[in-house]
Amino acid sequence: MTSVKRRTYRSSIRRGDAPRLVCAAAHQLFSTRGYVATSIEEIAAEAGVARPTVFTAVGTKPVILKTVLDQAMAGDDAPVPLAERPWFNEALDERDPRRSLELHARNLCSILPRVAPLMRAVEAAAAGDADAAALWNDLSRQRRTGTAIVAANLAAKTTLRCDERTVADTLWALPPHAYLSLVVDAGWPAEEFQTWLTDLLQRLFLP
Repeated sequence: MTSVKRRTYRSSIRRGDAPRLVCAAAHQLFSTRGYVATSIEEIAAEAGVARPTVFTAVGTKPVILKTVLDQAMAGDDAPVPLAERPWFNEALDERDPRRSLELHARNLCSILPRVAPLMRAVEAAAAGDADAAALWNDLSRQRRTGTAIVAANLAAKTTLRCDERTVADTLWALPPHAYLSLVVDAGWPAEEFQTWLTDLLQRLFLP
């Protein structure tokens, strides 16, 4: 097993900084080592805090994973749901369906670098860890709700090449697997993936 390089323990750390440090450390370790293989001790070491601080600052390991995923989806730790984010509503409010899909692809490609490695870790852990499985199922339901909103919004703007459910299911099925396969595994530049995704969605959904 690869050892985790310990950061210097900072006994003078400000209390308000601990949640950010713990979440940043957990994000790094979960993404690179996996959820099951990462221990609380390793998160504490990476964050440069004492082990008890991990629990008081964020919580147990499943709580940390949920918190890290939520922050990765949103891009920050502000308590604002995705549906209320300006960039999400910009895509919904755009009247031109082609431009709307372009903005949705932009949003996905902004989120995926932060979220896709974590989702891969959660999916892998779900087979043998009850907490990870529950989180994976919850995440899948949330994503289905989100893609249903996008599909209904698109259907209200134009006549689609396929039915609304197919649009929602396609948007749900593509990321993060396409991003992981093409960008992370095959080495596509992020800009090339965004161009490909935009073109694909427009060709699939619009007349």
